[in-house]
Amino acid sequence: MPLRSAHRPAVPAAHRQRALLAALCVLCALCAPALSPGPARAEPIRLTVGVESIDYPPYGSFRNGDYEGFARDLLDSFAIEYGYTMAYVPLPVKRLYQEYLEGRSLDLKFPDSPTWHPSRRKGLQIAYSVPICSFTDGILVKPENVGKGMQVIKTLGILAGFEPWLLDPPIDSRTIRISENLTISGLLSKGIRGRVDGVYACVQAARHLLTTMGIRDKLVYDPSLPHVDGVYRLSSIRRPRVMRQFDEFMNTRSQLVNSLRRKHGLDR
Repeated sequence: MPLRSAHRPAVPAAHRQRALLAALCVLCALCAPALSPGPARAEPIRLTVGVESIDYPPYGSFRNGDYEGFARDLLDSFAIEYGYTMAYVPLPVKRLYQEYLEGRSLDLKFPDSPTWHPSRRKGLQIAYSVPICSFTDGILVKPENVGKGMQVIKTLGILAGFEPWLLDPPIDSRTIRISENLTISGLLSKGIRGRVDGVYACVQAARHLLTTMGIRDKLVYDPSLPHVDGVYRLSSIRRPRVMRQFDEFMNTRSQLVNSLRRKHGLDR
């Protein structure tokens, strides 16, 4: 009986391609070194920022349960770029100093300056940022009292926790009565109603609020009275590395920082 030649059935091209692909995958798996999974992405570090629980535009204000203003925009921009999250902790000025300088419960403080309450800072290693924005602390009076000197000011209104003794030249605490208020808007109202003879405050913040209230000309800054020019800084006792990063941010992202100053009217 003659032998018949064996004929294999044709294998479809698609099947051949899938088989070849499977073989290549097996070969790669055998030849390639085992790959360990990459490290899990770290959660952003949470930083607590002590801020003043007062309405102090355009620098920073705590309104309707949220912190807003120039400082918020600036610090949020820094946090996004360096992988942090900011938790803003609003506190009355006096308690803010206590929690920050004594309790050490806060990572950062804004605004701050080494000249504020220097005796309470002795012995502390506090890192201060480069200057963030400038300010003028001075005395606002009624327009008719501009240029009349300190002799017309018997009672000076200040925000609770602020120190009018930093003014230059210093004012005489023995001849001037101090009247504290918890809010700058309440303080300005006292000045307009004549319950205090002058209001000691940040001139930029006072002008901003008076303009918002539609009464900018009711109280005016008298540059002939004692005043002080300075800069606001960010500071930290617990996070010196963060402060170095923040300085780097301020130096390398000057265009962004200046745009935020313009947005909040702090470039004038």
